[in-house]
Amino acid sequence: MTITQTLAQGAGCVRRSLLGALMMGLLLGAGALPAAAESREELRAKMTAALQSYLKERRKIELISGVSAFVSFRDGETGISAVAGTTKFYDSGERITRRTLYQIGSNTKQMTAAVLLQLEAQGLLDIDQTVGDWLPQYPAWRKVSIRRLLNMTSGIPTYTEADAFMASQANHPNRHYTPEQLIAFAYPTPTNQLPTSTGWFYSNTNYILAGMIAEKASGRSLKQLYQTGLFDRLYMKDSFYEPRALPESVLARMSSGYFNNPTCGVYEPDCKVAPLAPLVGKNMRRADISWAGAAGGVVSTPRDLQRWVRGLFAGRVLPPKQLKEMLELVSLESGKPIPETTAEDPRGFGLGVAAAYAPGLGHLWFYEGITLGYRAVHFYFPKDDLVVTVFANSQAPEGKDELPPLALKLYELITDRSAPDDGPEAPQDFD
Repeated sequence: MTITQTLAQGAGCVRRSLLGALMMGLLLGAGALPAAAESREELRAKMTAALQSYLKERRKIELISGVSAFVSFRDGETGISAVAGTTKFYDSGERITRRTLYQIGSNTKQMTAAVLLQLEAQGLLDIDQTVGDWLPQYPAWRKVSIRRLLNMTSGIPTYTEADAFMASQANHPNRHYTPEQLIAFAYPTPTNQLPTSTGWFYSNTNYILAGMIAEKASGRSLKQLYQTGLFDRLYMKDSFYEPRALPESVLARMSSGYFNNPTCGVYEPDCKVAPLAPLVGKNMRRADISWAGAAGGVVSTPRDLQRWVRGLFAGRVLPPKQLKEMLELVSLESGKPIPETTAEDPRGFGLGVAAAYAPGLGHLWFYEGITLGYRAVHFYFPKDDLVVTVFANSQAPEGKDELPPLALKLYELITDRSAPDDGPEAPQDFD
């Protein structure tokens, strides 16, 4: 998996494992509720057993030592948390708890989009304004609107696939980057010409630009905007963002996180040596996370991510107009607007949010964020009013990530339903 896919797995780069699981495992009815005869502790025991089984089967393949999950049945109700494993792979480490922290990767993008929409609601910007209006220092992208940055139709290359950036990450994982330095890896110059795109293309550069616009429009740091506009509002007491290396108080609560996925990049798919090969097997917990920034730099827990998903879709983050804008989709196939995902066009992207169509469930929302040592998945099933979040402490090898199917397994346990053995063929992989 490339470093772009690292930040995008559940949204832009939903690989076959995710949509395949959706299309083949969710031919289910509506009205999901916990089995009436089972207590909360019985359900927790089932969830814990599923996590333990996953850890036993996937430990060496994915280089994981710990898994955490949270299931929320209805908005406003207390859910169930479950954990398995320890914080370290190579020695015993401490036991994972429900408050153990992980990087959540591109789930951060939803938060960045929400901050910009909050600023729009306050009259401080309009998402149809352009990069040229706010960041004139980037004239090559002057006509690109904020909306197109957020829905990934900008055509702007992704800095995370630039050879120079990947070499820097491989050799200097503790290097601190400013947003301007990240953008410089992608900005066109006579000596730097990354391929542009048409239609829909997942670019982390879009969200670094978006974060810069948010700070300029508000006169506040992105950390302040997340904290006051999102974390405090939704009682997300275990969520953190830092523009530089994380403080010791946060690192002390974080699980170790391991990189285990050396593949070639999007722009050089036939390389002989994977650019990130030097990081394989390394614990990335203390690596500087500024490389992800507004595109993927938040640290959190499964319970807090559930609070985020609940708060967003229940309208506690954005006014109705801005929430409607956030959920307006473009097709991942064509890049053109679609009213919703369907069997004919099953994959969509809004402003930092991803959607899919699954037989029996219709339209649902999901994301999997991945950084160099962590994965964080969430599913929201509107028909059931059910949220599932699952975290793991590694980046798995290409094609070996089974965390989304684990989330669906927990859905089955909670709803007391069995997925069928087969279903429609999953859509083709996409980047």
